[in-house]
Amino acid sequence: MQLAATQRFGRIGGKGLKGALLLFFGLSTQVLGVGLNSYTDLIAKDAGPISPNGVRVMYLGTNGYQFEFQGHALLVDPYFSRVDLFSVALNSRLQPNMRRVAEGMRQLAPKADAILVTHGHFDHLLDVPIVMSRTHARLIASASAVELAKRAGASSGDAVTAGDVRRVGAWKIRVLPATHDRLFGKVPFDQPETPGSGPPQHPADWVCGEPLAFLIEVGDQRIYIDSGGTPAQLPLRERVDLAVLGMALPDSRARLPGALERLQPRYVLPSHQDNFFRPLDAGFQFGPLTDFSRVRHDCEQANRSRLILLDYFRPWTLAKK
Repeated sequence: MQLAATQRFGRIGGKGLKGALLLFFGLSTQVLGVGLNSYTDLIAKDAGPISPNGVRVMYLGTNGYQFEFQGHALLVDPYFSRVDLFSVALNSRLQPNMRRVAEGMRQLAPKADAILVTHGHFDHLLDVPIVMSRTHARLIASASAVELAKRAGASSGDAVTAGDVRRVGAWKIRVLPATHDRLFGKVPFDQPETPGSGPPQHPADWVCGEPLAFLIEVGDQRIYIDSGGTPAQLPLRERVDLAVLGMALPDSRARLPGALERLQPRYVLPSHQDNFFRPLDAGFQFGPLTDFSRVRHDCEQANRSRLILLDYFRPWTLAKK
């Protein structure tokens, strides 16, 4: 999460908070209006008939995705509420924006086999209990994320750790370890969770927990997805068809060349690049702490993967090679 004012809520003084906000907005002015219109050559689009054996990929914003294959749907980190920066910076009480959730869910398949969650921050988990109730999806996440979701109203959850494998519908899901990027030297909201406490109410209550990555296998294709991590457990030379790599902050950008070398993806999709404090209907805008020009340079230097971008709710089909 690129939350410049949210490292230690409740302990940060007024002057420090004001300085962090000024820094964030100073950075914001540098990228104001920078959207996908500058990179139309990279936006993936379907051309011609859609392959019935392809995996339909739809970007939901932040690190959210829907994958569809032959009538089966799988969700990752669905988040539509898009809480504004001031609410986060002031550690205000959070609750899902029901209107925005309803608008986002109109784009989704009516049912989903599962929801995968990479970690417990609010921009990954806040809306999950509602999405679960409406899609009848099974939650697959770390133990801490499952506990948070249950405290927020989820009926159940499948707690997994790195090395676990789950088969749900058409999907084989391998759970891999990951790390979360640091913001100014610290992982945001990384304080230990208080067992047995009530529902999470403030941004700082949605603790990071144990970050996970997932290798999704379906229809003889492999999709790797994280939110800013490293594929430490992938076997050597196990190439993937699509690598969805969280690249919001410098840590993940520094790991990018190594991740591309290890994954050798046919396609690489940089994720968590948008300014997730803006509502989805305002359109895609790169986040103020992202550096897409560097991402593009490193991907082109790797010279073995096709770099792509996706706009909100504009599906693209990953076809077999």
